[in-house]
Amino acid sequence: MDYRINRRTGDKISIIGLGASSISQAGENEGIETLQMAYENGINYFDLAAGDAQCFKYYGEAFKDVRDKVMYQIHFGANYETGTYGWTTNLEKIKKSVDWQLKELKTDYINYGFIH
Repeated sequence: MDYRINRRTGDKISIIGLGASSISQAGENEGIETLQMAYENGINYFDLAAGDAQCFKYYGEAFKDVRDKVMYQIHFGANYETGTYGWTTNLEKIKKSVDWQLKELKTDYINYGFIH
């Protein structure tokens, strides 16, 4: 795997990232195995603009032992209260969504955030 260095943070980021759009369709076991295989093959950057909220649990489980070696990118404004991707500009809903995502990811921080 080739990597690029983020000049601002010094992060070493894989040139191939993995999105979360449809990983939930694989089911929990296959989803977790897929994420772990991606990591084992050098992918360390994961974009969590997910179509289905279930995948956050998969990421949390897959990377619980290597959290400090992977980078999560979440999207501020994404709202998963219905179980699927939604969008909001309501600050309280955004805060609630971020808190929920952190809990599911089994972490207390994110590495990168986008404002959608």
